[in-house]
Amino acid sequence: MRSFSDLFRDFIQLGYVTDDIDAAASYLESSLGTVECVRHYKSSLGGGRPPADGEPGSSDFVVVDGVPADEWVIDVALVNAGATNIEIIRPVEGAVALYRRGVRPETPATLHHVAFRVEDFDEASALVVGAGKSWAQYGRSGPIRFGYVDLRAELGHFVEIMEYSGEGTSPFAYLEAASNASQG
Repeated sequence: MRSFSDLFRDFIQLGYVTDDIDAAASYLESSLGTVECVRHYKSSLGGGRPPADGEPGSSDFVVVDGVPADEWVIDVALVNAGATNIEIIRPVEGAVALYRRGVRPETPATLHHVAFRVEDFDEASALVVGAGKSWAQYGRSGPIRFGYVDLRAELGHFVEIMEYSGEGTSPFAYLEAASNASQG
């Protein structure tokens, strides 16, 4: 990666926010015709700590506006349309204003972010800083390292950058397989 635009090469996700996770998921399933969304209620990354000064840190954590979040809870619904992951987030409690600010009450869902995959999150972080930006939120959830760059003033939404490691397969692969099987 050489420039900030290199972060946008591997598109993987449309991210939405909502105030009713079940209504939003039902909307995708019934109105847009997706397969059934996988729902996770009260997902939390709060209380973890990022690595610092050679220490390993907690396995899962989230840092919001430069401060590790002690409480950070969301509901999530996930589904794929082919290779494109669709994520819906309902902010529940804690340091989740990044999502809450985007919710439009009484609508199924509102575009919040687009996400791209990178091979090296540390290299991506250097590009973000080199472009005069910073992570509005970043963290780790299992095999996924992620960060959000606030481009609302420029583009109208956040951009999420993700790196996932492990078996070499996408954590969204089973969602893509379910979507593709429904086309058979």
